Amino acid sequence: MKTDLANPLLNYDEFAPYRSIKAEHIVPAVEEITSWARNELEEVLKTKEPYTFENTLERLILMEESIDKVWTPVENLLSIKGEDDIREAAETARPILVQFYNDYSLDERVYKLIKKYAASREVKRLDVARSRYLKNTIKDFKLSGAELEGEEKEEFKELNLKLAELTQKFSNNVVDSKFNLVVKDEADLAGLPEDTIQAAKNKAKELNTPDEWVFTLDFPSYDPFMKFADNGKLRQIFYIEYLNKASAGKKNKNGDSIDNEPLIHEIYKAKSRKARLLGFRNYAELSLQTKMAEKPKKVKDFLLRIAEKARPLAEKEYKELVEFQKKIGYVNLEKDPSKILPWDTAYLAEKLRKEKFDIDTNLTKQYFELSATVDGMFTIATKIFGISFKEISDYETWDDEVRVFEVLDKDSSLIGTFYMDLHPRDTKRGGAWVMPLVDSSVKSDGTVTRPQCALVGNITRPQTEPEPKPALLTPWDVRVLFHEFGHALHALFSKVEVSPIAGTNVEWDFVELPSQLMENFTWEKESLSIFAKHYETGELIPDELLGKMVKARNFNEGIACLRQLVFSIFDLEFYMNELDFLLEPPSYAYLKLAKEYDVIEPCHYINFPNSFSHIYAGGYSAGYYSYKWAEVLEADAFSKFKENGVISAEIGQSYRESILEKGDSEAPMELFKAFMGREPDENALLRRMGCEV
Repeated sequence: MKTDLANPLLNYDEFAPYRSIKAEHIVPAVEEITSWARNELEEVLKTKEPYTFENTLERLILMEESIDKVWTPVENLLSIKGEDDIREAAETARPILVQFYNDYSLDERVYKLIKKYAASREVKRLDVARSRYLKNTIKDFKLSGAELEGEEKEEFKELNLKLAELTQKFSNNVVDSKFNLVVKDEADLAGLPEDTIQAAKNKAKELNTPDEWVFTLDFPSYDPFMKFADNGKLRQIFYIEYLNKASAGKKNKNGDSIDNEPLIHEIYKAKSRKARLLGFRNYAELSLQTKMAEKPKKVKDFLLRIAEKARPLAEKEYKELVEFQKKIGYVNLEKDPSKILPWDTAYLAEKLRKEKFDIDTNLTKQYFELSATVDGMFTIATKIFGISFKEISDYETWDDEVRVFEVLDKDSSLIGTFYMDLHPRDTKRGGAWVMPLVDSSVKSDGTVTRPQCALVGNITRPQTEPEPKPALLTPWDVRVLFHEFGHALHALFSKVEVSPIAGTNVEWDFVELPSQLMENFTWEKESLSIFAKHYETGELIPDELLGKMVKARNFNEGIACLRQLVFSIFDLEFYMNELDFLLEPPSYAYLKLAKEYDVIEPCHYINFPNSFSHIYAGGYSAGYYSYKWAEVLEADAFSKFKENGVISAEIGQSYRESILEKGDSEAPMELFKAFMGREPDENALLRRMGCEV
């Protein structure tokens, strides 16, 4: 392939040169790589018998990997450093890419070639991973419309192009939905931790308003405000703004509307039409074709079953909050002592947690300094999996704050590489995630590719003003960090030789098992004692405080569970609709479900669906249930660690070999059974929550 040597997206070996990538490189690189791929595809289609994995599927994989090598760095930059020029260039380039994959997945010649190979004698000699990949590929081509003809095929192509545009616009609108809560009276800061106040002061200085305090919708700013600020009216304002991102009346910095509701309707219509073209009654049926659960009814029954069992616990917790509100004499904005308002929930819960377990989040933070927590996370992985981490400083990253680590095995051989980018920036989307950058593979010529991934978060950075102070994490921050680290380990440990089924490329309702399992190590004494030390004195977290934290683990777990189930049921029912249109605005549908299943009466001034990127701009359409599904799997799987002392190298090695190294080379249920020796026990999660089983 001839390449433009001046274009960094087309001219690098193993690691993307992020500092060198500019907006003007994106469109030419995508145009060139897709042009090359079209020519390469024509050469593959000339293949004659005997058909082999190497001259059919592997050549197609190599073609797709070449495209990914150009596009993945762009996708990464869009999430972590999405300046306007990068976004505009990506929006121009994306349809070119989608058009290629449209033509590729709908090309009957490609499908015929794959089916010819599937009928060859060699297929019987394939190993388990390649055999599963072949089976998945045939299914994927069917679900991508390969068996459609004529006008239906052309319509399917147009729908794919439209969805690529709609979902990117949805995501951009959420990122562009900004709001600053400006505090001018110091009295309105009452209750807030010192570091939160200082961060707000620093933000005000950035905005040239040094006499104010500015709080943003970034989680490190929003979360402590909602938990600790005594001013209920300000909490109400902040809550409503947070849950009205990308809603009617919202505009970006250019003055353009960023209301996502029209996009939701268009996304729904496009996905529903795709499903019907493929013979499904609704998009949920199509989505679940590639998931463990397989059928919408199975998912719905699962969610309702968990909701029924969790409700008595949630009602008990709600009653306890009401009694506490009366006890402390807190007067809410409705002056109704028997009702908990949604913007008061976190505030009252934090006070009740402190009283009930004598735990103050501001106290626990002092034992979770960021650097020490990261080091402790690495140490736990070293003890359990026998690996080590080596920080490398000569990689080209997208920001000075990004750290890069090589992960080494027991024999010092390289397992893979990961980037760690933990702090918020204005052009970085909120939340935390792991993005696979390169998947593991071994080609027929012996070429070995080691995995790469990026672990990204939005944790408060260390302070420099008025004096240096390290970043201190809440228990929630620690859990999120360990959660994403679980995804990273899943990507890095992969020993699968076929990249499309390597690492985290597994069924959606299995992908959260490794991440959620790692969260457990933030609750156990054996693991916390490794890194939970006072940031000033180095004192190990006291047994008394640690014991209180562990006891408080299930605090308000029933309420939290129902909240997640509302998200999941809303997602599933949204995509189970069999009509060509939505009967009601998504916000109405969401509020009805929240009123039916949640114990906290919802606020009718919010529009949560407009920022529900998981199901409208991400991969969780009719799949948000997978968080709770995977929670069942991990609660059961972690019981094996607990039975063996938590920090168990023996169980760690078994878990690594049975699940983390396998990717999607075998069916997820078979991998789980290989580790546990049986199918999952749903009651493991319910018992951990404190529900009656």
